[in-house]
Amino acid sequence: MDGLYRKRQSDYFKQIFKYLRYVLNDFFVLSVLFALGGLGLAYSDYVKSLSHPSNLWYSKPLLVLIAIFLLQIGKPKTLLKKADAVFLLAKESEMGQYLKRSFFSSYLSGAAIVFVGGLVLVPFMLFACNVPKSDVCLIIFLMLTSKTFVLLAEFAEFYDEKFSSLLFELIFRVLLPVLALLLAIFLNAALSLCLMLGAIFFLIQNIRQSAHQKMFRWNFAIEKETARMMELYRFFNLFCDVPYVVAKAKRRRFLDAFLPKPNPENPYRYLYVRCLARSGEYSSLLIRLLVLGSVVLAFLDTYLSLLIAAVFLYMLGFQLIPLATNYDEIVFMHIYPQGFEKKINDFRWVLRTVMLFAAFIFAIFCLIGTRQPLMALEALAIMLVETFFVTGNYLEKKLSINLTYRN
Repeated sequence: MDGLYRKRQSDYFKQIFKYLRYVLNDFFVLSVLFALGGLGLAYSDYVKSLSHPSNLWYSKPLLVLIAIFLLQIGKPKTLLKKADAVFLLAKESEMGQYLKRSFFSSYLSGAAIVFVGGLVLVPFMLFACNVPKSDVCLIIFLMLTSKTFVLLAEFAEFYDEKFSSLLFELIFRVLLPVLALLLAIFLNAALSLCLMLGAIFFLIQNIRQSAHQKMFRWNFAIEKETARMMELYRFFNLFCDVPYVVAKAKRRRFLDAFLPKPNPENPYRYLYVRCLARSGEYSSLLIRLLVLGSVVLAFLDTYLSLLIAAVFLYMLGFQLIPLATNYDEIVFMHIYPQGFEKKINDFRWVLRTVMLFAAFIFAIFCLIGTRQPLMALEALAIMLVETFFVTGNYLEKKLSINLTYRN
C-alpha cells in the first residue's frame, strides 16, 4: 500500500505541475506579486500606526477568526479513485497504512500554510493583541497542533459516520479549536497546548478503535477526494481548459427579467447571454474573477491598483472568449441564415457589456481602496480603453485563429 500511495502521489504531482505552467503565467505572477506587495505594505503601515500597548477590542477575536480560517485550509489528500471501492476491497485491512501516508502528506501542505500564516500574524499578536513574547511561539505551535486535531477529525469520518454530521464537524473543526485559542490568548498558552495534545491522543485512540470495529467508508472517501480534486480543477479552469470540469446548466429564473428577450435579428446574442447566465463554467468564472479582483483592489491604496484592475479585466475578457465557439458543434447553428459577422457582432456586444460592468465594479472598489476619486477615474478610463481594444480587432483575430485551428 505504501508503493501504491507513492505512485499515485507522483502521478498527482505530475498532473498538478502540468496545469501550474498555465496558471503561473507572467500576468498572474505579476498581479500576485503586486497584490502581495500592496497587502504587505498596508499591513506594515497598520501595525506601525498602533500605539503600544494598544487596547483594540476587536484584535483578539480577529486573531482567533484568522487562525480558524487558516485551520480549514487543506483537505485530506487520499488520492482514491472510483474503481478502488472494488479492486482495493480485498486490501481493506491494510488501509490504515495507506491512510497514514495520506495523513502525513496532507498535514505537511496544510501545516505549511498555518505556519506561514502564524509568522505573518506575529506583529499583530505583539502590537495589537498584547500577547507576551514568551507566548507567541506557543500560540503558533498550538495552531499547528490544532491543525493536526482538525485533520484527524476529517480522517475519522472515513470510519465513523457520526464525525461527518454537521454537529460533530462544528465541534471538532471549529468550536474546540476556538476554545483552545481563546484559552491560550486570555489565560494560559501552555495549558491550552497541553489540553490540545490530550485531545489529539484521545482522537487517535478513537480512530484506531473505529478502524478495528467498523468498515472503511469507501464511497464516502471517494466522494470527498473527487470533490477536492474538482475544486483544484475549477481553479485551473480559470486559466486553461480542463477536461475534467463538467459544468451543469441551471435555470436561474430570477435573472429572466434582466436578460434580453428572443429576437430574430439577434439570435446569437440571446444564446450567448443565456449560456453566460446558466452555464456553471462561465458564470462561476465571472463571479470568481469579479470577487477576487474586488477584494484585492479594496486593500490597495497606491497606483498599483490601476495595473491590478487592468490585469483582472483582461483575464476576465480573455477567459470569456471561448464562449464564442460554445455552439459550434451544434449542426443547426450552421444552417441558420445568419452569417459569421452577425455572430461576431452579437458576441462582441455580450463581451463588451460584461467587461464594462466589471470595469465599473473594479472602479468602485478602487475608490474604496485608494479613497481618491481621481485615481478611480483614471482606472476606469484605462479599463474602458482596454475593453474596446479587447472587443475590437483583437477579438476578431483571436476568433479567426481559433476557427482556423478547429477547422
